[in-house]
Amino acid sequence: MIGGIIISLLGLVACGGNPTPQTPVENSKDAAVIVNTARIAYDDGSEEKLYHADLQYARSFKFAPQTNGIATKVMISPGQKVSEGQALIAYPVQNYQLQMEQQQAVYKDMQSKLEKQKTLLAKGFVARQAVEDLELEVKNKAKEIRILEEQYVVKAPFSGTITDVSVTEGDHVMAGTQLFVLSETDKLTAEFFVSMKEAFLIKDGDGVTLELGSLPELKGRVAQKSTIMDDTRKAYRIRAEFSNQQAIAAGGVTANIRMKLAGSGNSIRIPLTAIASVGGKDLIYKCVQGYATATPVRIVRIVGQQAIIEAGVQSGDEYVTVGVEKISDKSAIRATNSNL
Repeated sequence: MIGGIIISLLGLVACGGNPTPQTPVENSKDAAVIVNTARIAYDDGSEEKLYHADLQYARSFKFAPQTNGIATKVMISPGQKVSEGQALIAYPVQNYQLQMEQQQAVYKDMQSKLEKQKTLLAKGFVARQAVEDLELEVKNKAKEIRILEEQYVVKAPFSGTITDVSVTEGDHVMAGTQLFVLSETDKLTAEFFVSMKEAFLIKDGDGVTLELGSLPELKGRVAQKSTIMDDTRKAYRIRAEFSNQQAIAAGGVTANIRMKLAGSGNSIRIPLTAIASVGGKDLIYKCVQGYATATPVRIVRIVGQQAIIEAGVQSGDEYVTVGVEKISDKSAIRATNSNL
């Protein structure tokens, strides 16, 4: 009986045996490195630039007297709108009133004398020419008095808004000291400086955008471009103009000017993340039939987070944009999140 059991067990072992070994099958898809890709495309090479600019109102009149005096009348305040010819400030010299009284006395005497001469002329006691000469003298004296009255009265040279007043009635004013500023606030000018290369790309009439922080942006144009480099800044002066119908109080402030500079022709731009450096050379990886192909390129210029490149590529080539640090030449790759 024991012998039969042993024989049975041996039979079971012979039937079970060792399992047949299986050859592993490599999945090339699973082995491929996942990357992002894009297509090479040409653009016009234009780029957006940002400049710091000083803003002023397009037209301003800053008044400073040429003689010392006293501000006897201040008829304006900041924000007030005035019309051309309107009297704004009077600042006569200290002996002005005495001068006026003396001239007025002379004028009254001349008028009295003229009336007497007209009476004598009617009676034939004086010549008409003498009366006419005296009439001319009276007119000239009246003109002198009017000039004297207006000599220290400042009138608005144009219609606008008073943007600053630095004097009050009764103040002694000094020659050369600014008393007020009159501005046309419906137009702003911005002055900024650009490099020689940028100056060649900017033309009169080019569109610009004025950024004023939380205030609405203003659209304008280039009004003037200097053809001489500024000695101090070593750059070229650009003046832009903006319509300011909302009368935003921006005179004298600094703001940003944004404008798009035209490119010199078609160029190829790729993100900096697509550039790899191997052996001291810059290259990108083209995506060819599921494999990475190392392709040397030359970086012409870097603009922001993009590189302008030449050589080795043409429009329509698919290349790796993200993941270059994980691959090398001939690596199997699989694109995901592609812009294709």
